[in-house]
Amino acid sequence: MSGPFETRLIQVELARRSLPLYIAADLEALFDDAADPDQTPCWAEAWPAARGLADYFLQGPGLQGQKVLELGAGVGLPGVACGLQGAAVTFSDFQERALRLCGANARLHRLDRYRLLLADWRSYTFSERFELVLASDIAYEPRLLPHLKRVLLEASLTGGSIYFSHPARPVTLSFVEELLADALFTEERTVVNVSVPDDPVRTSYDIVIQRLLRTG
Repeated sequence: MSGPFETRLIQVELARRSLPLYIAADLEALFDDAADPDQTPCWAEAWPAARGLADYFLQGPGLQGQKVLELGAGVGLPGVACGLQGAAVTFSDFQERALRLCGANARLHRLDRYRLLLADWRSYTFSERFELVLASDIAYEPRLLPHLKRVLLEASLTGGSIYFSHPARPVTLSFVEELLADALFTEERTVVNVSVPDDPVRTSYDIVIQRLLRTG
C-alpha cells in the first residue's frame, strides 16, 4: 500500500532542545501484510536510537559542506539533525511512505539542501559517495546484512564516517565487528542516554553510537 496515511506532530525531547517531528498517527493501520517483514511499518516512528543519534549530532560541530546519506531513514530524525547543522542530506528508504515523512520533516525544519532517494539495499545502484552515512538501528535483520554491508562500502568515502546507533543489539555489534575485521575502518564508541517519556515500555534508553572512520 502506498496511499495516503494520517500523521501527527510530536515533540522529540533531546538533551538540549526539543524538535517537532511528524510521525504516523496510527501504526496498526499501516500493516499491509503481517506475515511479510518488509511490510512492518518500522519507518513510521521516531525510535530511541534515532533520537540518540540526532542528539549526538546536534551537540557536535557544524557540518557545513558535508554530504550525508541516511539509510533506512524512516521519519528522518538523524538526517534532519544533520541538516540543521548545515549538511546536505539524502534521505533514503525503500518505503515510499517513509520518504513522504522525511520530506515533510525536512520542510518543517526548513532544510534547503535535501533530497529523497527511493532505494532497496538488495538492488541498490546509487553510485554517489558521502562523507557521512547514517545507520540508525537498521542492522538487525540477518538476511539483509550482506546487502547492507555492500551498500555501506559503496556509499562511504575514504576519510568519511559511518554512524551506527542502536540499543546495544548483539547482532549490530557483531556486524560492526565484521566491518572492523576488514581493516577498512577504525572505531570510536560512545553511549547516549535517551529519555522517551511517552514510551509505554521504557522511558529511558542507553543508545550505543559507533562511529566507523573509513581509512581505506
